[in-house]
Amino acid sequence: MAEAIVSGVFERLTSFSLQVAENGVRLVVGVNEELKKIGTTLCTIRAVLADAEKRQVKEQAVKLWLDRLQNAAYDIEDLLDGWSTVVIRSKIEESQSSFRLSSLQPFANSIPRLVRRRGIATKIKELSESLQVIAKEKDDFAFIVNLIRNDDIEPERPKTTCFVDASEIRGQDQDKNSIISMLLSENGQERGVPIISIVGMGGIGKTTLAQIVYNDREVSAYFQKKLWVCVSDPFDEMRIAKAILEALTGIPSGLGELNTVLEKIHESIVGKKFLLVLDDVWTEDERKWQSLKCCLKSGAPPGSKILVTTRKENVATVMGCTRLFHLGKLSEEECWSLFSQVAFSGWNHRARQILADIGKKIADKCNGLPLAAKTLGGLLRFKKSREQWQRILDSNMWELDEAETGLFSPLLLSYYDLPAPLRQCFSYCAIFPKGYKIEKDLLIKLWMAQGFLGDGNGMEIVGEEYFDNLAMRSFFQEFETDENDDGIIRCKMHDIVHDFAQLLRKRECYVVASNGIEEQRAEWYHESARHLRVILDNEQAVIPSLLYNAKKLRSLLVDSCPSNSSTLNASLPRLFDQLTCLRMLDLSNNRYRKQTSITELPCQIGELIHLRYVSLEGNKGLKELPMTLWDLCNLQTLNIRLCSSIQSSKFIPEGLINLRHLQNAETYGCTSKAFGLKRSILLQTLEEFVVEPFGYLLAWDGEQILKESEMHRSNLCDLGTFALLRGNLKIIGLGDVSRRDAEEAGLWKKTGLRNLTLSFNSMYKGMRVLEGAYAHESSVLEALQPPLYLESLDINRMNGPTAFPSWMVSLTMLKRVRLWACFNWKTLPPM
Repeated sequence: MAEAIVSGVFERLTSFSLQVAENGVRLVVGVNEELKKIGTTLCTIRAVLADAEKRQVKEQAVKLWLDRLQNAAYDIEDLLDGWSTVVIRSKIEESQSSFRLSSLQPFANSIPRLVRRRGIATKIKELSESLQVIAKEKDDFAFIVNLIRNDDIEPERPKTTCFVDASEIRGQDQDKNSIISMLLSENGQERGVPIISIVGMGGIGKTTLAQIVYNDREVSAYFQKKLWVCVSDPFDEMRIAKAILEALTGIPSGLGELNTVLEKIHESIVGKKFLLVLDDVWTEDERKWQSLKCCLKSGAPPGSKILVTTRKENVATVMGCTRLFHLGKLSEEECWSLFSQVAFSGWNHRARQILADIGKKIADKCNGLPLAAKTLGGLLRFKKSREQWQRILDSNMWELDEAETGLFSPLLLSYYDLPAPLRQCFSYCAIFPKGYKIEKDLLIKLWMAQGFLGDGNGMEIVGEEYFDNLAMRSFFQEFETDENDDGIIRCKMHDIVHDFAQLLRKRECYVVASNGIEEQRAEWYHESARHLRVILDNEQAVIPSLLYNAKKLRSLLVDSCPSNSSTLNASLPRLFDQLTCLRMLDLSNNRYRKQTSITELPCQIGELIHLRYVSLEGNKGLKELPMTLWDLCNLQTLNIRLCSSIQSSKFIPEGLINLRHLQNAETYGCTSKAFGLKRSILLQTLEEFVVEPFGYLLAWDGEQILKESEMHRSNLCDLGTFALLRGNLKIIGLGDVSRRDAEEAGLWKKTGLRNLTLSFNSMYKGMRVLEGAYAHESSVLEALQPPLYLESLDINRMNGPTAFPSWMVSLTMLKRVRLWACFNWKTLPPM
């Protein structure tokens, strides 16, 4: 993980230098040299990080060195980000020089405290010196520079064989029968050798299932030759080919050329129906497999099969898999049976009965993972007291030394197989509680807020790719798809995988529950704490006092009981004063939709200049957003869904220039003008756009409706600014717009839109509508042509006589159309 953090800081340093040059920023004497020195030092350190990351598993001193390095890198990143923010904000203020807003003053007043030029020079020098010390310490560990591979310091990769004691296996009868059925089936339409892949997370039992199938009598009778090869990593074509040839002939091969070995394999399999098991395949490089695949394909008689086990779905695809079998976890009964078989081996009946109740609870912690059941069972086999078993039950899995060496070793293999950026994305998931349904869209936004996805325009696309990569490598499970089964919308992590993520972030990421009764334990607090979820369970619960000292926090999620809203409201100003490094702030109230926990958002939020993500969802008592919120020029996501009491402000400065996602569904009292979005050209999500009322409808001249307060209204044409909009969009108040505004909205250009709702009613009561004012609605609808890739269209409260828009028949991707309260529609358009 340190490798990704240091690389990210180095890239940030480079981009900052470019920003300084482009904007003509004058640096204090000596600062530029210190920045160059930091860059050089980071380059030197990066060269040994691959080695250090792997050695930390076995060497505590290396782990502590990496922790210090990560903390220094975080501090450098915070400093650069603060400086960069001032440069951005100064440009915004320059563009608004025609007026001076008091709302900008809180930010301006915070500049001396945060980024005073002389102060920042001193801080940069201190960080540079600290980094120099860390760089010198690396020499004490004799790290390998530019490490490509060093198997001696990787977690050991076990070598598997075909032998297994079937009497010790629990709960795989159904899986066994499914695989055997695939192996014995004959399909004359299949070309070449069918390839069946067993895919699942580490420790789920893929190899065991393959062993059971391999040794089945019916399978043995069906195939003339059975071959077992442990592939592992790296994928050595020559070694694998020799292993296959030796299994076929029974004679070790002394051949030195791959082509010669493949020719011998071809000769040996002609006319012989074979089963080849390739266990533990990792490579996604199709070229390494191609020669062997062609050899087997050309010589294999009908009925031959290849059975592959892998943790990665991509591997199955690359190898040309014809049948994919996702191996699931054991049931509770099967997991308990396996656990008790190992834990109670050699115990008498009475001893079993005494500890059976605790044992079942411990087995439940394994969550159906066979490796976990065997590991914990083996750990407890020689522990005879109830107190010893209770300690294991009460402990987090990642806190047990035995689990770290036994249970997590297979997961470490999967972890180190990830590219560096994906490692930090995976480990960040420790911020969610166990069993939590993780929203894919939310997770990508949180990764983005932490800088894990870079800083380009395609961050969301990168996030999608990262999520899919982790999913295909079995880090996620229990996927839920959208109503059309087109994509994953949420998932879970296996409890053991979650424990592993906590192990990786054990000094950075914490979940703290406060009930206001028990004395708060302090072991969660560490000076390097970066990510924290606080759960306030009842009205006596208070914010833990140590939280105010966790000044380096980058993520804060407060899950609050609504009955203690006064406590939370009173704590926020002090929290905002102290936690100035926050990049993600979640104060949502999703658990209690009928009540509210926040009634006021302190103006101090404007000082949290690093913020990229803010969620206030579900706080129905929140009536106003502070003007200082618009000082957050780095903000990428603002979630105010269901904040139904928020009212529009008279004027909002246009400071959210980096805003990409405004999640504002069901914010009924807030018009779109209130968000000051004209400069937010990166905006991709705008869930609702409300056309602001403008007084009375005065006249209809055949072309447009003439209105009062023309200069101050939120025209529909403002949507034309947001070329990148995608996902869902609901436009409210279309009964009050002109055709010209509708055309300038340019909906047809927004090719990322998938779901569109057009509501022609005005949400504002008491407006006088003159006779004939609705006659233009058909032309407005015609002008609101959606993009061709639209999948869902809703039209609400369209009052005027309607001719079908010409574009309706061109929406060939449309899956759903809903008309609601369109009383004058006589027929439906052809679909």
